[in-house]
Amino acid sequence: MADPTRGDLDAATAAATAGIGTRLARLRDARRMRVSELARQAGVSPSLISQIERGGSKPSVGTLFAIAQVLGVPVDVFFSETDPDAMLATEPAPQAGAATAEPPADHGVLSQAATDGPAASMPWRDETSAPREVVRRENRSTLDIRGGVRWERLTPTPLDGIEFLELVYSPGAESDRQAYRHPGVELVLATQGVMTIFLGFERHDLHPGDSIAFPSSTPHRYVNLTDGETRAITVILRDDLSRLQIREHHEGTDAFAERLPNGETTSA
Repeated sequence: MADPTRGDLDAATAAATAGIGTRLARLRDARRMRVSELARQAGVSPSLISQIERGGSKPSVGTLFAIAQVLGVPVDVFFSETDPDAMLATEPAPQAGAATAEPPADHGVLSQAATDGPAASMPWRDETSAPREVVRRENRSTLDIRGGVRWERLTPTPLDGIEFLELVYSPGAESDRQAYRHPGVELVLATQGVMTIFLGFERHDLHPGDSIAFPSSTPHRYVNLTDGETRAITVILRDDLSRLQIREHHEGTDAFAERLPNGETTSA
């Protein structure tokens, strides 16, 4: 007997796919970029870009990151309820390898405004609406991606510089057929099933409770090689490690070294 809810699910998936295409077309037009130019810089075929914009195909995770990097927008602009108009007025981010200016003094997850009180520190709190810090499971914003992958956002709204997501991989799902790379840092905690992450030439099988942290500039791909659903929590920092202060533990000592933004270290 056919599942009576299947049609609704298929319709919702089709609508979400069309939404990705609509947002992509608007962002590309705002950048005054031809389909062929976007395809060339993203490393995909023009026909794939056209299919995505028409809603006939979904991008893979790797393709989504590549497109977002070329357009200079965060990947969460493709979530269904995100208003791309907020991104249209921004200048594209510098491409990989381009010189970047020093970050402003308040660069990071929490700005100086955070010290002025909780109402000013997060984008989902303002004077015109009630605070909504809690995101109920059934109210998460989701993004279905090619290859059997679904992203579920764990914050009420997008955040500058960071993604906080639950990754849901159906049996046999993969983020991309080939390894991909992009700016940033990825932190992953497996919560269900086995999440296999190919990182460079290494393979890591993460079981529930296992975690991994790596620079997104390292070629990588996520795969669910099992016949059951796999889930993981991830935090993706859009900046690379050069913008962060990282404390490195030196084995055999109790001392830590602090890596400064200019790349130098100082013993602590």
